[in-house]
Amino acid sequence: MKKIGITLFMATLLVSCSLSKVEKSARKTIDGNWVLNSVTYDEQGVFNTTLFDDTTTSCFKDSQWFFRSNNSTGTYNIINADCSTGVRYFRWAANEIGKDTGDFDFTLKFTDEKKKDLQGKTGYRMKMKYLDDNSMQITQTIQFEGKPFNINLNYTRTTL
Repeated sequence: MKKIGITLFMATLLVSCSLSKVEKSARKTIDGNWVLNSVTYDEQGVFNTTLFDDTTTSCFKDSQWFFRSNNSTGTYNIINADCSTGVRYFRWAANEIGKDTGDFDFTLKFTDEKKKDLQGKTGYRMKMKYLDDNSMQITQTIQFEGKPFNINLNYTRTTL
């Protein structure tokens, strides 16, 4: 009887922690190499923004990103010679908001190369606005002058 109880508990735990079909499909689509082609805003104007407390948006242009879906890790490489270049490591997740909505929260948390958290409880929650086999848009909403302000990260798939 005790074994049956443990087995049922484990089965319930596995089912409750599993990803939905939509989340699995999105993760499979994200998996691989991407280039951050541009950073755009929903408002008109010239803005001096820093992404992920790392570097300015101009430094992110043409940065190379890699997402590994089987362990939710990735890297991005700043290649602009006028910036602090190099590889950054992170953990990521794409979690569907609601059941079968196709709307996703996208989270990013910095790690070292051994996948240990660098910033404790600090991470970044964004919205995945668009995803297909060749392009992706992730939007970070911040407060600017007391109003929501969207920073759009526009990616295209690449083979490196």
